[in-house]
Amino acid sequence: MGDIIKIGDVTAAPGEIRYGHWHALAHPTGHVEFFPVIVAQGRREGPCFWLTAGVHGSEQAGPLVLYELLTRELVARLKGTVVAIPALNPAGLRTGSREPYHAQADPNRLWPEAKTDRTDHPDFDPPTSLEQAYQRLYLEMTATADYLIDYHNAWIGSLSFALRDRILFRGDDPQDQARAQALSDQLDNMLKAYGHTVVTEYPAETYIKENLHRTTSGAVLQRGRILAFTAELGTGLAPDPTIIKAACAGTRNVLRWAGMLEDSAEAIEDIRVIRTGYPVRRMRTPRVPEACVVRHLVQAGDRVGKGDVVAELKDVWGRPTGNGVIRSGHEGIVLGRSHGVFFYPGQAILVMAVRDDEASIAPYPKHYRERMDSA
Repeated sequence: MGDIIKIGDVTAAPGEIRYGHWHALAHPTGHVEFFPVIVAQGRREGPCFWLTAGVHGSEQAGPLVLYELLTRELVARLKGTVVAIPALNPAGLRTGSREPYHAQADPNRLWPEAKTDRTDHPDFDPPTSLEQAYQRLYLEMTATADYLIDYHNAWIGSLSFALRDRILFRGDDPQDQARAQALSDQLDNMLKAYGHTVVTEYPAETYIKENLHRTTSGAVLQRGRILAFTAELGTGLAPDPTIIKAACAGTRNVLRWAGMLEDSAEAIEDIRVIRTGYPVRRMRTPRVPEACVVRHLVQAGDRVGKGDVVAELKDVWGRPTGNGVIRSGHEGIVLGRSHGVFFYPGQAILVMAVRDDEASIAPYPKHYRERMDSA
C-alpha cells in the first residue's frame, strides 16, 4: 500500500471510503458506460484486495455483499485497501440479462488470456468495446491487487460455494510447475478461510474449451498469478439474505487470513457447508437420454449415491417415458438443479460435486500450449 492507489477518478485516502467512476466504454447514442468504484482504505499499510461483482446481469447478490461489507466500522479496523466494483456489466444489470445488449457474448469469458490471437484480421471481428474495457481494467487490477474474489450466483436454490480453479502451468517448464504448486497451496488456505463449500473447476481440457481461464478470477489467477476465486452465492435475481450474510463473514475471514483484519474469525452459520474430506469438482450430470419432462427428486445439498434415482421422466401428457426414471452415474453432492422441467436429449438436469481424482495443478493442454508458443 506504499504506492497511491487510484482507480478511475477515485484516489484512496487512509481511513476513508471513496466512491467514483471507471470509464468503460462509449455508446453510439452519446452516453458513457462506467463501472462504479468503491475504494476503502485503512489507516495502516497492508495488502490490496479487489472484490468484483455484477459481471452477469442476472446475478445480483454480489453487489449486496459489497454494500453490506464495506462499512466505516470495517475501515476503522482495516490494514491495507479494498477496491470494489459492484457492476462489471451495467447493461446486463439494467436488463437483468446475463449478457449485455451491446456485446452478444458471455462477459465472463472476455478477460485477457495467456495467449491472445491477432485482432487485425480483416475477416474477423476485433474485440468488443466491453472486452477492451476488461483488458484495460485487468492491467489496473494486476498492477495493484494482491488478492481477488469475484461474486456470482449459480442456480435457483443452489448451495453457496467457492469455485476453485485448477492452476495451469507450462508442462515443459519445471520452474513454472513449482510456482503453480506454491500458488495452489496458498489458494487452498485462502479458500479454507472463506469457509464455504469448496468445489474445484473442470479438468484442464474442459476448462480451456469453455474459456474459464478468461473469467474475471480465472484471468487474474492464470495469467496474473494473483490469488483469486469465484464465490457462487445461490439464487441470482432473488438473493438469499442468509447467503449474503455468510458471504460477508467469509470475506472478512479472508481479509483476516490476508492480515488485513486482526480480530478472531467468524463462524459461517445458517448455510449448508459440505465437507467431504476429499476434493470434489463440478460436473453437469446426469443427462437425459431423450426429450422429456423432468420431475426432480433431489435438491441442493443432498448426497447422492451412484445408481440412486434422482428424477422421474415423463412425456408431455405426464406418462412415464423410457425407464420412467433417471439414475445418477456418480456418487456426489447436488450443488443445484438445472432450471426448468422441459429438457432435450443430452441436457444435464443437475450440477453435482463429484470426487476429484486429478491434481490441483495441471499442464496447459497441448493444443493451447502450442498456441501460446506460436504467439
